[in-house]
Amino acid sequence: MTRPNTLDLGGRLKFLAKDTVIYGLGGALNKVLALITFPLLARHFSVADYGLIDLLNTSVVLLVALLVFGQDSAVARFFYETTDVAYRRQVVSQSLAFQAGGMVCVLPLVWVGAGHIGDVMSVGEDGEIILKLTVLQAPFFLLVNFSQNILKWTFQRRRFLFVSVGSAIATMIGIVIGTTFFDLTIAGVFIIYLAARAVFGLVGLWFVREWLTRPTDWDRLREMMPFAVPFGVICALSAGLPVMERSMVQSFFSTHELGLFAAGAKVALLIGLPINAFEMSWGPFSLALFKEKDAAASYQLVLKGFTVTIFGIVLGLSAFAEPIVTLLGSSRYEGAGVVVFGLAMGLAVQAIGSITSVGIVFSKKSYLVLYSYGAMVLVAAVAIPLLSMNFGLAGVAWGSLAGYLTKTIVETWLAQRAYPLDWNYTGPSMLAVAALLIGLFHQATFGRFEVAGLSMVPLLGVAALVISAWHILFDAAGRTKILSVLRFKPST
Repeated sequence: MTRPNTLDLGGRLKFLAKDTVIYGLGGALNKVLALITFPLLARHFSVADYGLIDLLNTSVVLLVALLVFGQDSAVARFFYETTDVAYRRQVVSQSLAFQAGGMVCVLPLVWVGAGHIGDVMSVGEDGEIILKLTVLQAPFFLLVNFSQNILKWTFQRRRFLFVSVGSAIATMIGIVIGTTFFDLTIAGVFIIYLAARAVFGLVGLWFVREWLTRPTDWDRLREMMPFAVPFGVICALSAGLPVMERSMVQSFFSTHELGLFAAGAKVALLIGLPINAFEMSWGPFSLALFKEKDAAASYQLVLKGFTVTIFGIVLGLSAFAEPIVTLLGSSRYEGAGVVVFGLAMGLAVQAIGSITSVGIVFSKKSYLVLYSYGAMVLVAAVAIPLLSMNFGLAGVAWGSLAGYLTKTIVETWLAQRAYPLDWNYTGPSMLAVAALLIGLFHQATFGRFEVAGLSMVPLLGVAALVISAWHILFDAAGRTKILSVLRFKPST
């Protein structure tokens, strides 16, 4: 099997592009299938009920993040510590045992308190049953996540696609049948989620069975825990931010606005298609190269290319946001597009931070990321209420963006102190400022400067961004190198 550390610069970029396409296909199909279920659920349920379903889904993601508690990041880092198969099996198996122990300790407590939690979240009728169905998903959701990570780190692309895409297709089929032929309830939605995750969580576990063995000791787990614990807190904070966003919307506005925010957030998450695809391939790619002498040159080129691509996609998505929301969710969700730019831009900025902060992973000083995530939550917790009071739902999105931007800046600075790399931030920073200014102008003129329902401000911004990026990000030598990698002859 070809490994990126055996390739030259051009070969490495092609390897990364191939993995991005493969893993992106899995993520893309998941998102596309989710978009298929979005209009079905949005039209079948009231705006308020759809917002509640979205809030519960983000809550179960938070629960799983607490159960995993950074073990996925620890396995990824220590799996590449050696090529010894027995060592790697112990890393994987001891990590899974730890996560299973967490389930045994935490899930009964959540199960017993389901009724009270349902009242706090204003779930309404059948709240206890719905919360218990949500909790039951957690073990199988964890297995899907666990198997996907192992398949990704061992470059088993086909099996990865089967697990990731299969669970999404099964969920989609269940939702289609439920909304078309039956009067699907909220409880019914979570029964479908539970069934799909149970089947594919167990299938995924079967796929990675070769890496599972009986733990002979807990030495590997003890080695991983100092690395994993900070990432556990980090993942909990990261998964908690969407829950905080939705909880504040529900508190400051109403369940109807919660549904509008959920619809806009669903469209904004389309930015996750390229981001998830890139990050899934970036992890193995960066770790496989970090001991090579010319690794920094590869990382810099990736940063430049990703920056202009992701900001261009954010602006393009913002231009089509309102028509997409109305098309998929009906006119009842009109106005939800106002949150798309802020949420999508926040995710894009965070994704860029995953590149510039890679030094923290290399240094194994994972605790440093706690500072950036703590800063993110603190800034978001202050900015969201302040901005929402003056700018409504758009203020919630911009408050989240402020948190993500703070996180990326702090994380990048800490990474350079922990494991210095030869970065040049000038070009990417200039593009980030330009994209933010275009987004601010778009937000200030929301609903104006439209042609056929499309906002022309971000569309023109995409054109300006792409044209200027070629000269802002790359010097003459860099442009020549890119063209040679692409096998085009540079113009004279």
